[in-house]
Amino acid sequence: MRFLTILLTLFISLNLCAQVGENLVTHLSFNKNGCAVEDEGGDPAIQLFVNGDEACGCGVDGNSRYFDGDDDWFYVFGQRVEETFSTIDFSLSFYFKPTTNSAANQALFAKKVGCTGDAAFVIRFNAANRSLSVELSESPTITASISKTLPVSCWYHVVVVRKGATTTLYVNKAKLGEVNAPGSLRVNISNSEPLTVGSSDCNIDEDFKGYLDEIRMYSRALSLQDIEDLYLSPDQIETGLKATGVNDTTIFLGQSVPVQLTNTCANSFDWTPTTNVIDFDIPNPVITPSETTTYMLTMLDDDNCKSEDSLRIIVVDPTTVECGDILLPSAFTPNDDGLNDRFGISNPFATGVLLAFEIFDRWGNIVYRTDDTLEKWDGFYKGQPVNPGVFLYKIHYRCEGKKT
Repeated sequence: MRFLTILLTLFISLNLCAQVGENLVTHLSFNKNGCAVEDEGGDPAIQLFVNGDEACGCGVDGNSRYFDGDDDWFYVFGQRVEETFSTIDFSLSFYFKPTTNSAANQALFAKKVGCTGDAAFVIRFNAANRSLSVELSESPTITASISKTLPVSCWYHVVVVRKGATTTLYVNKAKLGEVNAPGSLRVNISNSEPLTVGSSDCNIDEDFKGYLDEIRMYSRALSLQDIEDLYLSPDQIETGLKATGVNDTTIFLGQSVPVQLTNTCANSFDWTPTTNVIDFDIPNPVITPSETTTYMLTMLDDDNCKSEDSLRIIVVDPTTVECGDILLPSAFTPNDDGLNDRFGISNPFATGVLLAFEIFDRWGNIVYRTDDTLEKWDGFYKGQPVNPGVFLYKIHYRCEGKKT
């Protein structure tokens, strides 16, 4: 008997809550009763003061907080906040969704005294030209600023990282800009002002109008992996190989694809083309294409914000597949995000009769075994997630009467 034996490197990304929770100063999710502005950890060292009515909205994960643009803001302050801005590396991660096309500069976050440029931190957004700016200033000679035009989107995930003298701006997990302060000095923000969310003390800034969600402050510089783990991919099709851009999935002729979306605040859905789409005006239709087709989904929410994503379904006629032409996925990340969470045979008809599908660790232990072509491995062994590493899989099957 011959075996199909292939060396497989599995980069397994398991639940990374511990990593993204490391050095977390405060986390505001707005998911408590009435979308209350409360620190998720209940840290008494984090002080909060809210001005304006608490108004809830749909968020990237549960509720978000709505800011009406008219003296609606809150403070975050305390010794840990002061130390984070003044003496160590820090990261600020948040989601925002504007609801105005105003050409004025709106303050999303600010820690500054009036309009002075010294010891100042501010993040501004101009909705008319989708310009996001980040400014840090310790003194007239130690400054850092980034200004970038954002892509069209409903929700934006913004991460500002200050690591040593370098300040980096990420939007929707892509690095948009980076700047080094003069003299390779860290820009330390030391002032007595609290961190203001949704406004600033400077009269040239307007209050923010829109939604904020999942605000996290860290007393460390987040890595790119951390930032990717914090990105929730709102308003995307998660069926297929990835949750952004064109998603691909492969089926055999006659099979169906039950579509799944990531979290969305949309309430209007339009799939095109509508051919072979059951209920083309719902978020999660069942699609049974008769040929390879790219489907476009247009989503619209209560604020008339439009999002789009696409799904390409590749249809394979099983009568054209040679026995033994076995396909397996190229990615395996069992972190329960709906993407590549299981590893197994992608085209089960090609195996003929499956005798055994086995996966071994580096020491030769069988960590997974099945003789069902439809079953797939979830990355666990004896009830525990395995560590990332190099694994070996073997497939034993009978093809056209011959064992392979």
